[in-house]
Amino acid sequence: MVTNRSTQALDFIMSCCRTVGAFQGTSDVHQYLKETAVDMIVAGPSLVFPERYFEHVAYAIDMVASNTFLSPPAAVASVYLVTRFEFYFRMLSGKLNGDGTWISLSEQKATQAVIKDKRLKSKRISNVSLAYKIMKINQSLNIVKACTVLDNSLYKNPTVVTGNMTVADIGDRIKFGRHSVGHGYWGDMSAEALFYGLLTAVIFYNQL
Repeated sequence: MVTNRSTQALDFIMSCCRTVGAFQGTSDVHQYLKETAVDMIVAGPSLVFPERYFEHVAYAIDMVASNTFLSPPAAVASVYLVTRFEFYFRMLSGKLNGDGTWISLSEQKATQAVIKDKRLKSKRISNVSLAYKIMKINQSLNIVKACTVLDNSLYKNPTVVTGNMTVADIGDRIKFGRHSVGHGYWGDMSAEALFYGLLTAVIFYNQL
């Protein structure tokens, strides 16, 4: 059941949300997200979706599912959903704590051996695209396998988005949207709301 739900979300993303800010699909996506919100509430808290957290994520997903593309509720929900991903990537990485600090010095050094980035010397990782790359080191994780499918499908060739930013993977795409609304430059990221909801579903169904 979980595998089928995950595969369905991946298929929706690859067929309906290939381009940043664009959606080409049917109401089936909204129904899928409605069901996902219910599944999250029934499942209850977990390491990745803890107490006083999962309820709000589920509510935001339901807001996206219950409202039209580019609507104000979708805009509000998109902002909440996009700010959650860095925490998910940190927790799923097995190398970072929820606040971005390293679990241990040995994990920090092991990561530096794989990823050549001076930011890894910091005591805390506060960059969603970098947290995504750290998570993807462990290729045995179900979520990493799922994200690799998306990266290979959507970003086999990097693309350039508004502001001349290059998007080479899912982490870059999230960074683009998060920074745009997080710094107040854009007041509406609802065009990515369905993508954020579907990606949250992928994480939810692959968190173990």
